[in-house]
Amino acid sequence: MRISAYVIFGLLIWAGLFLRFFQLEEKPMHADEAVNGVMVHRVLEGEPVTFDPTHYHGPSLRYLALLSTGLYKVVTGEGLSEVSLRWLTALAGVLGVFSVSLFKRWIGFRAGLAALALMAVSPGFIYFSRYFIHEILFVLITLVFLFSLWRLLEKRDLKWALWTGGLLGLLHATRETALIVLAAAGLALIAVLGKNLNREARWVVSGNGSKTIGVAVLCALGVSVLFYSAFFTQLRGPIDSVLTYFSYTIEPGHEKPFYYYLGLILGRGTALGYLGEGWALLLGLLGLWVSFKHGKRGESGYSFHTFLAVYVLLTTASYSLIGYKTPWLALNILAGWMLLAGIGWAFAFEKLSAPWMRFAWGALLILFLGQSLYQSHLLAFRYSTHSRNPYAYSHTSPDLLQLVDRIETLAGYHPDGLGMRIDIMANEYWPLPWYLRNFSAVGYWETPPPQSNAPIRIYSLSDAEGIARIDEASYITEMRGLRDGVLLLVAVEKNLWERQFPTE
Repeated sequence: MRISAYVIFGLLIWAGLFLRFFQLEEKPMHADEAVNGVMVHRVLEGEPVTFDPTHYHGPSLRYLALLSTGLYKVVTGEGLSEVSLRWLTALAGVLGVFSVSLFKRWIGFRAGLAALALMAVSPGFIYFSRYFIHEILFVLITLVFLFSLWRLLEKRDLKWALWTGGLLGLLHATRETALIVLAAAGLALIAVLGKNLNREARWVVSGNGSKTIGVAVLCALGVSVLFYSAFFTQLRGPIDSVLTYFSYTIEPGHEKPFYYYLGLILGRGTALGYLGEGWALLLGLLGLWVSFKHGKRGESGYSFHTFLAVYVLLTTASYSLIGYKTPWLALNILAGWMLLAGIGWAFAFEKLSAPWMRFAWGALLILFLGQSLYQSHLLAFRYSTHSRNPYAYSHTSPDLLQLVDRIETLAGYHPDGLGMRIDIMANEYWPLPWYLRNFSAVGYWETPPPQSNAPIRIYSLSDAEGIARIDEASYITEMRGLRDGVLLLVAVEKNLWERQFPTE
């Protein structure tokens, strides 16, 4: 019976990992994915891409994608595409799952395995592992950074100083929210040190301590500067990485109440039968209690359980109190709760003495995992762009791919081919720059150009003035969806249209 349980357990984990890679081309690119993809494309085309402190996140995703897409091309022969880009984040998602096993030395084998399984089948982690955005990479680096930080506390040597500093630098080069991780980890360490804080402070200023901490700081700065300076070719980048905390602009419409992430985890507001990840949250609350009540001291003399509990509470509070919220940011909260959930499940398992009770508790976990895996399949595939999918945040409509197909087909009938002129006169048009990246004469205009002879023009449906100037005698129009609530009007020159659809 135990062997059968382990087989089922292993199959569920394997299925969760497999879903991260399966049919990565299944859904259209989100606008944020397209922005990142266009940056990678520009670098491959030889264009210098500088860091914009007012809008974009760190450059590490871009440069790691250059390595991963190059490797993907060597293995498969396929060039830059949605799949080759998302392959990086899918891999990061898998590595993030296995990084949970690093913590088993402090939380125990059963707790580590349960946490690993919960993350493996998590709908949120599976869904955003299939997104070419920074978040899943950020979570992976965060988990390894926390592991390395605690090992540094235990060992106090240069090896772990190098690892901790390097990971912190990479974290900063990935997202500006590295500041939240650093602050939460620092405050959690202070809480754990407690009465020994003065003693530890004396070590920090001692010869050995200052050398160890200095190496960590220098390594963090070195890695961060390396990425932000585009490998020392854009020396303004490191300065901008600091200025971004004062100049980053946030588009309106992302403000959410403080309980937004809690509702997201519980599956609030969806009609898909999604029960959320409430199971992990409930087990996590038990793990939180265990961590404070029964947390064991390790070889450092301090309790990792307490450190983890304080860190999770601080990150949860920080992200919840910030008004700007998007569903992928919930992963930074969920990762910690998954570890606490493993602790909670293992604690209850060990307290059950009767074999049949342990079997029932293990079967209940498998039931939780199966339910999460089923919901992951629904949300990542069947309803991947559905407006009631809690993770499909302003996602691109599949209808846009029909527009892209239309443009590519019409280019085949136009004498200029990929040099055919396309004028896009819309306030919202991403991810079109990604899909039209191989067209050389695409214009994006805030106001229509005075003299446009473009055979294809795309307007925002709200642009009444621009639409009114369309010559109905010369153009055929059709409507396409960009995303939920955003429509585009496409005007195609009649002569070109009739080449595709000749009249009798």
